[in-house]
Amino acid sequence: GGGGGGGGATGLAALLENECPELKGKKVVLPLCGGNIDITVLGRVIERGLAADGRLIRFVSTVSDRPGGINGVTKILSEQGASIKEIFHERAWLQSNVYNVQIKCVIEVTDREHGIRVHQELINQGYPTLMMNESEAGSEFSAQSQQKLGQIRPQGLRI
Repeated sequence: GGGGGGGGATGLAALLENECPELKGKKVVLPLCGGNIDITVLGRVIERGLAADGRLIRFVSTVSDRPGGINGVTKILSEQGASIKEIFHERAWLQSNVYNVQIKCVIEVTDREHGIRVHQELINQGYPTLMMNESEAGSEFSAQSQQKLGQIRPQGLRI
């Protein structure tokens, strides 16, 4: 059926029977659910909430594919107080320069403004970066980043 089950009904019953007089006149949230929510579903709900609040951010950046190439980005993220949730790099589908790799990251930040500061710092430090909202990074970003990185000789890339 519907409803919240026994766990959800307990709080409602307490309010209806005036068992919580200290709450009178206050704004109160009463969850009408039981305690049997699937932990995996709860995790997805929390992640979607973080993303909607601008606290969970996806981005793509192009870095050197030499040892230590990803280290520059992770160092900036650490210095900026961003927490790395996921990082993945692609070699095979990046067009043009074989000395570069695209990394896809998911980071957690404190708020939207913090995310903007992190993005700006990555760009300032020479890492072409596209923050992704609803759309994925496409060939346009790849071409732009390759053009920018193509101006730097391979031995001059950050590692």
